Amino acid sequence: MTRESMTIALVGDLMLEHAIVRGSRSPGSAEVWDLFHQADLVFVNLECPLTARGSPADKHVAFRADPGLVGELTAAGVDAVTLANNHMLDYGPDGLFDTLETLAATGVGAVGAGRTLAEALAPAVRTARGLRVAFLGLATTLPVGSAAAADRSGIAPVHVTTMYIVDNAGLDETPAKAPFVESRCWPQDVEAAAEAVAAAKREADLCVVGVHWGVPHGFVAQFQSPVAAYQRPLAEALIDAGADVIAGHHPHVLHGIDVIGGHPVFYSLGNFLFHSVTVGKFPKLRRPDPPYIWRSLRSPINQDSVMALVTCDASGVRAVDLVPVMMNAGGDPELARGGDAARILASLAEQSAPYGTRIAVDGDRGQISLQPAEVSR
Repeated sequence: MTRESMTIALVGDLMLEHAIVRGSRSPGSAEVWDLFHQADLVFVNLECPLTARGSPADKHVAFRADPGLVGELTAAGVDAVTLANNHMLDYGPDGLFDTLETLAATGVGAVGAGRTLAEALAPAVRTARGLRVAFLGLATTLPVGSAAAADRSGIAPVHVTTMYIVDNAGLDETPAKAPFVESRCWPQDVEAAAEAVAAAKREADLCVVGVHWGVPHGFVAQFQSPVAAYQRPLAEALIDAGADVIAGHHPHVLHGIDVIGGHPVFYSLGNFLFHSVTVGKFPKLRRPDPPYIWRSLRSPINQDSVMALVTCDASGVRAVDLVPVMMNAGGDPELARGGDAARILASLAEQSAPYGTRIAVDGDRGQISLQPAEVSR
């Protein structure tokens, strides 16, 4: 069988409420789906269970979508999805099981969730142009009871311990100042995730890991990095185990891009398609206390994302193109052009610079250098 270069399209958060392809609901999205179809494989984060059953979880927001919308994913050209996210158990185990069965019936690979931890950590392997690609999903975003275990269904977990550093001198000078936040992953979860990556890589030429992690825009004090302390060490462990690409999501905005040993790490690809949270629209909160201010999740920058087109061959990642995307008023994706594309790429370049990642701009697209510049951390 011929083994040649191939392209994987990666995008961030996707939450469906209505048709996205069939019926031409958003004609401007057609160019996005054309890029999906031009890619050899497409991997996305499905941010909602596909179910009509179950009761909503006791949390701020609970999402779900009509299982019939799975046809929209296949029509768009999606090959695999990660279910490892903080909304997959919004309607309980029944909602998860319905999602797994619905996706299996259509041939879309589902990773990051299962009836046991072993199932949740299992890869979906797809072949394109003679190359076998293993996809996996992990989440550090774990509502109570959502983590899969040997005797419990759920999502593939990497638990994180969060520590708050109280600056007494700073509080004396500025009362009510936010604490500085530190974080670290549970070592045993990192070990299990790394073992899953290594096992998947033994089955395939390439390994792509979707990770639901990080902190949403507005949820971290402005004096801290938007990328949490635990994220880069986790990325390093996964890459050391054999991951070729790490595709991150959850913050609902773009975060910087890292390159570790020639392997791209997308800390957050942003909101790709999100019908329930757009400018001026937000789902009804089920828990109104504490009285958080949610404006940061429905601001203009929440509309920006990128599609990463990752070109690979048997030796690994050879190139990465960045295609700026903006959600329209209905929450559907459209290609960004001109000033919007320049703004998105400039923001991404600024956020990637601390990691030594260089982004060259050519028209409305960007390209990542897989040889990072020297940077002091």
